[in-house]
Amino acid sequence: MSANENKIPSLIYVMGIDGSGKSTVSEYLAEQLTAKGYDVDILWLRFNHVFTKPLLGLCRLLGYTKYENVEGIRVGYHDFYKSSIISYAFIILQYLDALRVKYTKILPNYGKQNKIIILDRYVYDILIDVAVDTRKKNLLESWFGKKFKSLLPKDAVNILVRRELSDVLDVRPEGKVDRNFESRFYHFENLIDDSNIYTIDNSGTLDELLDSVSRITGLQNES
Repeated sequence: MSANENKIPSLIYVMGIDGSGKSTVSEYLAEQLTAKGYDVDILWLRFNHVFTKPLLGLCRLLGYTKYENVEGIRVGYHDFYKSSIISYAFIILQYLDALRVKYTKILPNYGKQNKIIILDRYVYDILIDVAVDTRKKNLLESWFGKKFKSLLPKDAVNILVRRELSDVLDVRPEGKVDRNFESRFYHFENLIDDSNIYTIDNSGTLDELLDSVSRITGLQNES
C-alpha cells in the first residue's frame, strides 16, 4: 500500500503482537491528533467477550482451558483444536462479538466531523488468537477470515507494527514461557504480505517509528 499522505483517516487500526510497540503508536497518534484539534477515541478491543463468554466458561469446566505457572508467570491455554465443534463454535461466537463491537462501539461515532477513532486490537488480532487456539493455520484466508475482515470500513487505515522476535521478548519476557507465543508471532509476520495493511518496522529508533506513522496517516501534512 502507498502512504496516505493527503488526509487523516477517520479510523486508524493499529495491530501487532504484544511488545511490538503498537500501544506507543496509538498513544502518539492520539496525542498528536488531539493537539491538532481532533476529537480522538482510542478503543482497546481485547477480551470483548459477550456471546463467547458462556463457551469459555464451559471449556474451562471441560478442561479445554488450562493455566500453567512457569517461573512465576501464569500462562493460559485454550486447547480448542481438540474438538471441531468447540473450534467452530468459538470462531462463530468470536465473529458475533466482533460484529457487536462494530455496531455498539465503532459505528456510533465513526464518520462524525472532526472525529478520529484509533483501534488498538480488532479483527486481525482476534483472528490470530483464534487461529492459535484452534490451530487453523489458514483461518485468515478462509471464508471466516474474510467475514471478519469485512467488518472494517473500507477507508480504514490498517497499520501493522512489527518487531524482531528477540526484541519483542526483551520487553515481553512472559513470551519465553508461553508455548504459543512464537506461533502467534509468525501469524503476525504473515500479515506483511496483506495488501490492505501498512507495515511499520519497529527495529530502529523511536523517531523513525513515529515518522513512519506520521507519513502513513497523513499526520505530517497537518499544519
